[in-house]
Amino acid sequence: MILDLVRHASTGRAGHFDGRTDPPLLPGAADAVCGGCAGIAWARVISSPRRRAVHTAQALAGAQAVPVEVAEDWAEWDFGDWDGHHRDAIAVDDASRGALQAFYRDPGAHPPPNAEPWPAFEARIERGLRALASPEDAAPVLVVSHAGPLRMALALACGWPLASLWAVRIDYGTRVRLRVRNDAGDRLWGELIEVRQA
Repeated sequence: MILDLVRHASTGRAGHFDGRTDPPLLPGAADAVCGGCAGIAWARVISSPRRRAVHTAQALAGAQAVPVEVAEDWAEWDFGDWDGHHRDAIAVDDASRGALQAFYRDPGAHPPPNAEPWPAFEARIERGLRALASPEDAAPVLVVSHAGPLRMALALACGWPLASLWAVRIDYGTRVRLRVRNDAGDRLWGELIEVRQA
């Protein structure tokens, strides 16, 4: 299965921990993402339930008249007490700066207070990937989601340590193309084919 993972278009809130927080897209932002995906035909279009992802998916699917399927598994991680806040507003003293640095080193071991349990986040992204890791289809499948799920999908499919994926730029509108399948031992197997910035 060829899978295109696209981060939603810009909300103008770079640096914010927007998980369950759901700001709207900037006017015209989805058009820039569409330009970066011109000429690609998808068999299916799947979206996170957050409106910033749904509106991006609708813009991408519109030209092809492909319905958008909303899937809860592809929602952004819930950042708990940090959700909706800019990282600079969190790092206000030595303790909070240390907590933020620990989170970036190992988000599973050092999550924000009251965040979604890390194993639950990992399990739902794996479930989302497995649901799509079928035999080769005639056309790729598009998933419009968020930076967190895209990084988790890369970690799960390609076997990369999640902490190392902060080095992969996943800006608004980034498209990551993977080949994904379940191997003979029913393990996820993935191959990175392309990364395209909007």
